[in-house]
Amino acid sequence: MAVDPERIRCIDPQVSPQYPFDEAPRPPERSEARYVSFSDYEARIPMRDGIKLAADVNRPSARGMKFPALVTTSVYTRQLQRGVIALGQNEAGVSEFWVPRGYAHVIVDVRGSNDSEGRYDLFGAQEQKDLYDIIEWVAAQPWCNGNVGMSGISYMGRTQLFAAEQQPPSLKAIFPYDASCDFYRDACFHGGIATNFTTHWTGYVMNLNMSSGRNPNVEDLKKQLEIMYSHKYPFDGPFYQERSAWPRLDKIKIPSYFGSGWYMHELHLKGAFDGYNGTGGIPKRMMVGPKAWPLRPWAGYHYEMLRWYDHWLKGMDTRVMEGAPIQLFIHGDERWRPENEWPLKRAQTREFFLGGPANGREGKLLDAAGPEQTRKYEFDGLSAEANLGEPRLVYRTEPMAKDMELTGPLALYLNAASSAPDIDWLVFMVDEGPDGKHRELCKGWLRASHRKLDPAKSTPTKPWHPHLEAEPMMPGTTYEFAIEIWPICNVFKAGHRIRLEIAHSDSVIAASGRPHVTIKAKATNTIHEGGSRPSKLVVPVIPR
Repeated sequence: MAVDPERIRCIDPQVSPQYPFDEAPRPPERSEARYVSFSDYEARIPMRDGIKLAADVNRPSARGMKFPALVTTSVYTRQLQRGVIALGQNEAGVSEFWVPRGYAHVIVDVRGSNDSEGRYDLFGAQEQKDLYDIIEWVAAQPWCNGNVGMSGISYMGRTQLFAAEQQPPSLKAIFPYDASCDFYRDACFHGGIATNFTTHWTGYVMNLNMSSGRNPNVEDLKKQLEIMYSHKYPFDGPFYQERSAWPRLDKIKIPSYFGSGWYMHELHLKGAFDGYNGTGGIPKRMMVGPKAWPLRPWAGYHYEMLRWYDHWLKGMDTRVMEGAPIQLFIHGDERWRPENEWPLKRAQTREFFLGGPANGREGKLLDAAGPEQTRKYEFDGLSAEANLGEPRLVYRTEPMAKDMELTGPLALYLNAASSAPDIDWLVFMVDEGPDGKHRELCKGWLRASHRKLDPAKSTPTKPWHPHLEAEPMMPGTTYEFAIEIWPICNVFKAGHRIRLEIAHSDSVIAASGRPHVTIKAKATNTIHEGGSRPSKLVVPVIPR
């Protein structure tokens, strides 16, 4: 389908979905487009230490009137955010939607990026403190009524959480979409394995900030990006925790609308659940849905966001707080469904055991553990086969006799041994149709040396690893690897199969040239199936 970018960056963005419902709600009151826009592309916002940050101020042109404002901050350059280029970093939201409806939209280059002064801090303490000053400066402007919210996703969603934790008095509500809460586990290291985020994201930021010649102070930006690219800190600790929202989510005291898409199972998905469950008794909502299309410039869910901010920043009757607090898009049924909690209380834990014929790379997911057996195979991380994500073990259930819904966190408990002191486990959950066509649903990862669990923080479907040190394996010794798989939401239709894939590397093709940074050593690996120490998949079944 052809995409007309002019129909995205406009008063009525032609992007779907706009609401987390099958039918669009009809609020009694809604801000309608009635104002002409005025833009100041050379604004400078003073910080308490004298540094000035560059900002675009887009606001209604209405002399003597005051309006609420939405603030967006990022390292992605504010000029990109006013264009139609479909880059992944064009994520601030559409000013052309907001300003005519009576909202100012202020887009800020964070400290040390693009046209802003100072040293880049990569989500650090200084960047977080700046958010307080930015919001209070905006609230004090003669065109602002003192009520401030925030807009934007990904980087710009994470800064919303950081801003709310700073508790500026003028910040009245946030809408953190695609806002990961754990910088180590969500973005930089999956199960202790360095992610493609650490490599390709740094390249995007360098291109935006270091090739234009606009930023004369790139040394600190280079320093921070080198930490990411070199994987300087392979374990969780102060560097990541300072740059994560989860340790301080209890400081968020304002209404918050969390969200993400099920397809974001390598970066942002868990952040929606962590944010929603990690905040206390605040007014809050959450939606998890399909991929918006067109994806960039980001203009998805703007009308739902309007309901949110009309209510909290303008005091209008939008009924955004009515009904269940959570909306989930159920893949397979292809519809939205309301829920009251996450994980779902009615979920029933079910185990599928790895087994089937022991020879070869294909096995079965069984209802009960079979006799004890092993499945042995060779892996060479430097081979052409490894570049394609092979060898890959595939386990399938029998075709479903009736629809089965899996919604919630899940885990693979793998009893295995290796001839190498360390190996990476990559796990893929797939819906396979009767015709053999398959659809990837979610993933899990674990570096063998990071297998240590924190029992106090773990559940059967959500094992939790501290990632504080590496414990190499004794070659040939069998260990249990509890592998967290990111949440699933899918109805396996009658005739379809649950398909589990296990590999030690990503396919460069399937990963669009951005694979995880996996161990390249040669190894003979052995999976133990059945018997007294069976390997098993633990899933959340929703009664239907």
